[in-house]
Amino acid sequence: MKKIKYLTGLLVPVILLFSTSCQQQPSSADSQVDLAEVKTEMQEVNELIDESINEESVHVFINKTDLALNELDNYIDDYLLAMDNANENVAKEPRNSIIKIKEKVAGIDLRLALLDNENLIGQSPFDELPEQTHKEDRVRPIAYPYHYPYSTNTTPGQPVDIEDTAIKEIEDYAKEIHKEIVNELKELKTEIDEFIVASL
Repeated sequence: MKKIKYLTGLLVPVILLFSTSCQQQPSSADSQVDLAEVKTEMQEVNELIDESINEESVHVFINKTDLALNELDNYIDDYLLAMDNANENVAKEPRNSIIKIKEKVAGIDLRLALLDNENLIGQSPFDELPEQTHKEDRVRPIAYPYHYPYSTNTTPGQPVDIEDTAIKEIEDYAKEIHKEIVNELKELKTEIDEFIVASL
């Protein structure tokens, strides 16, 4: 009888310890739910990128692109956290995919830093945007401080309206950067799609 009581006394703490550790370990079903959420979030980022690409206002374009990049960063963190919670290593293919995404984001950030310049695109016509479209602070690389207006080489005897020429060059430069960002966003979408297929 004493033996049974002794064994029972030993078994109760062991069972409690085992049940506690089981509760702390996330189930594979939970991690699958987490990854499914990340997949949905990534698809939403692609939709926001599409909106940015088709946006006519350069100011709203910059806002939406910033928002998309911020959300993308957050969702990659969510993916890594879900993998960590499931005690799973991030495989080589998803790692490489994340690196490619981060490289694209860095390139877009640099171009945004160049484009988001009042001397280049003028002051934003929107005093207050709706809260959901507020540009979130994003750490961008320091862009080379291009000076405007550009100096133009003119030959004697050929009168040129310097102001009009400078404005045209500024507009062309802004359009060129905008086009580069759009192309980078399209490539980023492809990288995100590949990540979703391979990893989620």
